[in-house]
Amino acid sequence: MSLKYYDKNIQALSDQYNKYIYPKPCENIHEEWIKVNRFQLCDPNYLWHKIWPEKEYSRKPLRILIAGCGSDQAAIIAKCNPIHEFVGIDLSKNSLAHQKKLIDDSKINNLKLICDDFRKVKFNSKFDYIISSGVIHHLENVDSALSYFNENLKDDGAVFLMVYGDQQSAGINNIKKVFKSLNFSQNQESIESIRKIIFKLKEHHPAKIFASLYSDINNDSGVVDTFLHPEENFFNIKSLINILKRNNLIIKNFADSRIAPLSKYFIDNKNLLEKISSLDLEDRLELAQIINWNDRKINIICTKNQNIKSSYLYNKIDLDKIYLFKTVNIEYQFSEKSLKIIDKENASNFELKNNNINWEKILNGQKKLSESTANLKENEKKILYKNIHFLLENYVLDYSFFKITDYNKYYAK
Repeated sequence: MSLKYYDKNIQALSDQYNKYIYPKPCENIHEEWIKVNRFQLCDPNYLWHKIWPEKEYSRKPLRILIAGCGSDQAAIIAKCNPIHEFVGIDLSKNSLAHQKKLIDDSKINNLKLICDDFRKVKFNSKFDYIISSGVIHHLENVDSALSYFNENLKDDGAVFLMVYGDQQSAGINNIKKVFKSLNFSQNQESIESIRKIIFKLKEHHPAKIFASLYSDINNDSGVVDTFLHPEENFFNIKSLINILKRNNLIIKNFADSRIAPLSKYFIDNKNLLEKISSLDLEDRLELAQIINWNDRKINIICTKNQNIKSSYLYNKIDLDKIYLFKTVNIEYQFSEKSLKIIDKENASNFELKNNNINWEKILNGQKKLSESTANLKENEKKILYKNIHFLLENYVLDYSFFKITDYNKYYAK
C-alpha cells in the first residue's frame, strides 16, 4: 500500500521509525513478562473509572483503536485484554513487522494491524476508546489528528492522549539548537557525538538532568527520537485545551498525578488556597503544570463535551454518592493512627490522622461514602470530606459511582 499523507514531513517520520524502531520493543509477551511489565497507563482496565466513573465496570467487549501503535504497544494491550477488539495503525512497516511476530508468538487473535497514516484510514463503525500515546506531537497538523479522533469516536467514547509538555522539555530544546547548527543528522556519527556531549555536560545542565530521568540516551533509537526528530510540538495545558476545543473534544480527566495537582503546595496557607480555588480551571492547570514541572508526558483522557458531568475536574461531585478506591502507581500505608499516601512519581507524601476513620474500608470501593461514614459525627464527617476533596484534587484517589469489581486484579494493592 502506498502511503498518502497530510503533512509534508510525514515521509521523514516513516523513514525514521523504519530505521530506528522506537521505543525499543519487547521480544516476547509471555506470562512471566506480563506479571512484571503488564502495566500500561492507557490500558482500559486500569483507567476504566477515570474514563467512565459514571459507568459500572463491564466485561462487555470494547472496540479500541491504537493510532500510532509503534513496535509493541498494541500487541501488549491486546494480549492483556483478550475480550476487546483492537485495531493498531502505524507508519512504520518495520515496527508493525515486530508486532506481527509478537502476535504470532503469543497467539493474539484480537488485533488487526494496518500500515498507513491513521488519518487516511476509514472505518464502517466507530470506536469506544482511542489510544494515541506519543504520536500527535510529531505531526505538523495536530488538528487533523484530533478531528479524526472525534469523527471516529462513539458519543460516549474516550480518547487517551499522551503529548509532550513544554516545561520539562525545555531542558533539551536549547541543546537541540546546537545539534542543528552543527548539521547533525540521523546517522551513527551524530548519535555517538550527542552521547559524548551529553555525558560531558555539567551535572546541573538541564539537558543532563533530562537525560538522567529517561533511558533514551542509552539506545540509538532513543537518541534519534529525543534529539534528532524532524517534527515536535510541545504543549502548555492552555494551548492543548484550545486545540481540543477546536475539534469538539475536552479533557475529562488526567490519567495520572504528573501535572494537575496544585493545592498540595499550599496546604498550610488558607489564603492562598482560597486564591487558587477562585481561579478559572485553565489558569489553575497552567499554574499546576509550571509548578509540577513533571510534564514531559501529559497523559489525559478526552471526550466529547457532553460527557463531563461525572468529572471531578469540573464538578464538586456529591461525595455521599461515590465509591472511593486506591489509584495505580500510588502507595498506601494503613496504620491504627493514620493513612499515609506516597506518590513517588511526584515526590509527594500525605499523612492523615485516623480520628475514628477506618481508611482501609473507605478505600476498598465496596461501599458508598454515605454508608462508610454513617456512624461518624457531623463534624467528623465534615473534616473527612474536606480531606477527601483535597486528595481527589491532587489525584491520589480514584472514585466511581458504582461498586468496584475485580479490585485487586486491576488496581493498586
